[in-house]
Amino acid sequence: MPEPNALFSHKRLMFFVFLLALGFGSKDVFSQIAEVRNLESSLPKINDSIRYVDVLNRIGMLSHLQYRDSCLYYAQKAQGIALRHDYNKGIADALNSQGIYYIAINNYLSAKYFSDALRIYKRINDEEGVCQVQMYMASLIFVNKSGGDAQQYIHEAYEKSKTLKKDSIRSILISKYLDIDTNLSETRFKGLFDEGYAIAKKYQDHRMMIFYSATAGVSLYDAGEKQAGLDTVLNALKQADLMGFESVKVWTYAALSDMMLDQKKDQLGINYLTNGLEASEEFGYAEYYTTFAGKLYRYYKAHGQPEKAYYYVSLLLAKRDMITRAADKSGFNYLSFALRENENLELKSKADSRFRMIGLLACLFALSVALLFFVYRSLRVKKEYAEAQRKLHELTLKQNTELQKTNHFNTMLISVIAHDVRQPFSTVVMLSSIFNAEVDLLGEEEKLEIMRELNGTAQKSLSFMDGLLEWIKSKKNGFEYHPEKLKLKALIDEANTFFQMGQEKKMIRLELDVAEELTVYAHKQMLLFILRNMLNNATKFSPVGGRITVGMELNDTEVVVSIKDEGAGMSQDKIDQLFTLAAADGELNQHHGAGLALSISYEMATIMNAKIHAQSTLGQGTTFYLTLKK
Repeated sequence: MPEPNALFSHKRLMFFVFLLALGFGSKDVFSQIAEVRNLESSLPKINDSIRYVDVLNRIGMLSHLQYRDSCLYYAQKAQGIALRHDYNKGIADALNSQGIYYIAINNYLSAKYFSDALRIYKRINDEEGVCQVQMYMASLIFVNKSGGDAQQYIHEAYEKSKTLKKDSIRSILISKYLDIDTNLSETRFKGLFDEGYAIAKKYQDHRMMIFYSATAGVSLYDAGEKQAGLDTVLNALKQADLMGFESVKVWTYAALSDMMLDQKKDQLGINYLTNGLEASEEFGYAEYYTTFAGKLYRYYKAHGQPEKAYYYVSLLLAKRDMITRAADKSGFNYLSFALRENENLELKSKADSRFRMIGLLACLFALSVALLFFVYRSLRVKKEYAEAQRKLHELTLKQNTELQKTNHFNTMLISVIAHDVRQPFSTVVMLSSIFNAEVDLLGEEEKLEIMRELNGTAQKSLSFMDGLLEWIKSKKNGFEYHPEKLKLKALIDEANTFFQMGQEKKMIRLELDVAEELTVYAHKQMLLFILRNMLNNATKFSPVGGRITVGMELNDTEVVVSIKDEGAGMSQDKIDQLFTLAAADGELNQHHGAGLALSISYEMATIMNAKIHAQSTLGQGTTFYLTLKK
């Protein structure tokens, strides 16, 4: 892992947005997803109300890392129970989690919850809680540019964190310190960076370790070591995806898009931006969503594509409008309130002078009412007209978006039929040609064998069409996923029947090392589709006389199926793009339909809560991995 040498060159604003998302819920450093599952399963066994509140708050804090709605749900539930039992720490932790939920959705309301939590933490002498909330307030002030002293809050949090018995939070706090305090010298900056990275490694905080590695990669790229920097960030993306760190993955999309656009690889850059936009919407990262939408708008505007530019600026404005409405709905600028806790005496002195102004304002009010009445009537008509125009505009945008999605789906459907349905028909044509041309030379047993092959191919073709229909259903509203127990080896044998003739023709050996009785939990037709696609690629790219190896690895809950060929292999750049929209559209794939089938396989694996990925070395073949539930 490269160490940072020139960290002043990293892009502070984008990094800070990433740190804001990364920092929440990091009081502990082991796998958050596994911890959430364990905590949820333990809830029915807890009889103590105080312990129950603590577990609910912990789940709420960790849930923000993937789905914000869960964070709010558990926090509100914990607060209700804590209030009934007068449990101050439970109330403060619940307020803290609700403040985290409203980040970038309603920053004013978020600051109100943080402010209330801070007062309780100070009252009960919870130093770790005080340290966290001060860090969050500094982040809010810095991001919103609201005029408060963000450096004061982060400096106080940093000094206070030195006295904590458990200092794991300091790796997050230091990373925020580096972005907020722009006056740090290069020596001081590097010293703090090394300190934060050392703490992350000490506690094996994988999210922060990946962040520091990605930071170093961007710094290498900016310093001129472009390939080394790019490889480092790509590795960070791979690690974040494998470990389920969605916020880290979304941030690496942003960094990689900048690198690709800088290298004039525009399509790759746009792919990373659109992937980041979709992930931001799915996991509720409003702060990322506006960043990606803005970049896409500026790109298409600069490249003379006004229709696409208009589409993304519409998304950007809609999201900003949602955030503005949420702030207006709160009815009070809580952020300003939180920043002025030390100004109460000054406000009290001003209250007397304001009282004297009431008399004068009362007189002016009477004169203003008459004028406002006429203005109100005019504005009301104008507002109704504007609202009608806005609704019409939103309806048009929605219809255009749905039409684009429908057209794209239809194109994909036609392409997969043209590619994958052709395979069994080629087998039927070949067998029937042999039968017609050699009918007088064939014995009865050979004729029966050909007819059995034709019948089997026809049946497998129907099975393939069932899988394709299941995929089409999964793209429609109301689709329900129904998995079942399946014997894995039998499915692999069934999937390979499509390619046995091709393998025999190329003298390819298929080595299958899968236990007869091993079962998995999946959707039969979808799993067959994925296995057929992987075996098809292995057969297609294997050399004459080559070998295809099908193996497996087991753990307590999962089965990892591997299918390896001895073909020419692929570069890392191609591997990184194998399951993306560009590959699905055929832009990076010279074999018609192969990229599309991989894209569909990836979607089906996601529906089944499975994972699919590939590894390859040029000249040494390619291995596809499919991870399934036992």
